Formats: sequence, structure tokens, C-alpha cells
Amino acid sequence: MPSTVVIQHDEMESVARSKTPPGMTAMLPPDAAKKRKTEDIILSVFQKWGFQEVVPPAFEYLDVFSGGLGDDLIEKGYKVLDRWNGRDLILRPDVTPQIARMVAMGMFADVRPLRLCYSAPVYRYDSDHAGRNREIFQIGAELIGLESAAADAEMIAVAIACLRELGLTKFTLTIGQGEFFNTLLSKASISDTVKWQLRWAAAKKNLTRLEEILSEAEVPQSLTDIVLAVPNLFGHEHVIDKAASIAGHWDDSLAALDRIREVCGLLAKAGHGEHILVDLGEIRAFDYYTGLVFNIFIEGSGWELGGGGRYDHLVGCFGSECPSTGFAFDLGRLFRLLA
Repeated sequence: MPSTVVIQHDEMESVARSKTPPGMTAMLPPDAAKKRKTEDIILSVFQKWGFQEVVPPAFEYLDVFSGGLGDDLIEKGYKVLDRWNGRDLILRPDVTPQIARMVAMGMFADVRPLRLCYSAPVYRYDSDHAGRNREIFQIGAELIGLESAAADAEMIAVAIACLRELGLTKFTLTIGQGEFFNTLLSKASISDTVKWQLRWAAAKKNLTRLEEILSEAEVPQSLTDIVLAVPNLFGHEHVIDKAASIAGHWDDSLAALDRIREVCGLLAKAGHGEHILVDLGEIRAFDYYTGLVFNIFIEGSGWELGGGGRYDHLVGCFGSECPSTGFAFDLGRLFRLLA
């Protein structure tokens, strides 16, 4: 009798005779050709904007790489032992920390800004949802060394240029500001662990859990009401004014809102305003995001096709601090939308 694999946890329990690991991808010629065409188009756009391609390694030393990964990514990573020296390796769960490490460790000339791009699969174990891929084909770009709102707007404009070059016209980019949420949390006398739990609940849009954590941490009701209002701050630019009225006199929170207002203005001036919405409830669970973030959606797909944001401290996890921003498409999802 053939051996069987029982899939449990949060997935529907099932019995399957599987010859390939779950969540991994095998592409037949038609899909492989579409993937290659999509990849070539996006890389050509990156090159027109001055980005140079890099190829990161498949494995990293866990003790080195973990400095730039949050606990969640480390937990989801596939780990093996290097038989040559006995050190723990992790199969790439994310490309952005790899590029941050490469920059910090002097692999590029000491010239800023750097515009780098890549196309590479990442591997993450995720038992939360049935059918979620564990091999994710990413293609993305990183802008290293610029702190300005113009740099944030540039990355969003590059993403829009890619979508248009692919022939996609009905798309929306939602812009959030993680720094705004973080400044609100800084007003409460709570531990970093509790702050992480709150960010995670907010990232999952789990208002019930968010309220539970705030109550357990004995956060004052006035601040609790403000934090709970953030996930619903979604819409056009008037949302920024509403958030400012909620933040009141807190200068650091208002400064975070000024940044997203400036970026929206730059994008509108460039003719991209019709594709932009503000979503201050877009909170990233990844620890390295520090400021403006954005997600990419295509009308009718029901999928998030990519996203990114600012990560000013990630390079500093491996060396000297360097402001940075970037984004990536889920290439697998993207090429399946194309005719």
C-alpha cells in the first residue's frame, strides 16, 4: 500500500498520495513561457529606471541573517545544517534582508543611492491557510540611500510603470503609514512584546483580538479608542485629515501623516492619482518596515499582487544605518492574470 500524508493543523484534514511537497510549484511549458515573458517585461522597466539586477544566494547563515529577520520569518523559514561546517542555514524566506546584508557588508561601491532589482523565489512554511504557496516567485526593486518622500513616490511610480507595460490598466495601490500606528503605540506604557502583538493583530485586521490585547495591557480608554479607529481609516486623501484630527497634538504622529500626504501629492502631480487610495489600517507584520508602505491590487483578481515600503533600519541590522525603500510583485500571481 502506498504511504500517505496526513495534513492537519488549521488546514482541512485530508489524506493524499503526494509526489511533490505541498505548496511547491511545477510549471508546464505554457505557464513557464508566460512567467518568463512577464519577468522580462518587468526587468526591462526596472532597467529603464536605472535599477541593476542582483542574484542573491538561496541559503544564508541563520546566525548572520536572523539579525534582519523578525521572529515570524525565522519561524516560517526552512532550516538545514551545513554539512561542511556544522552551521545552521536558512533557505531564503525574503529577499529584501539579503540585499540589505549585501549592501551593509560592502559588496557594492560606497556610492548612494543604489538602485537594485532581482527575481528570485522565496520559501515560507505557513500552516494558517490551506493552499497557500510555500514557494513564492518574487520580482522586485530596492532603492538604497534616499530618505525623501520623492524616493517613496518613485518606487510606487516604478510599480505603476510595470503594470502599464504589462497592459494592465485597472489597478489600485493602497498607501499606508506604519510609522503612524507605531507612534500611537509609543504613547502607551506597554512592552515591546505587546506592541508586536498589537501590530500583528492590526496586520490581520483582527479588531476583536486588537481590543483584547489593549484591554489586557490596561491601555487607557482614550488611547484604546484611537488605536481601534486606525484600521478603518481607508479612502481618499480626506482620510489623512481625519487621522490628523484623531492624533491631536502629537507631533510625531502628525509628521508621519505629513509624509504620506506629500507622497500622495507627488503621485497626483505625476498623473497617478486615480490609482491611489490611502489605507492607514495597512499595518505590516514584518518588523523591518518603518514608514510608508503600499499594496498593489488588480480589479477583479481578489489577490494582493505585491507591495513594499520603507525600511530605514534594516541595512543597519548588518552594518551602518542607511535609509531604504522597495517593493516586490508576486510573479506567480501576476503572470496568471495575463492573456
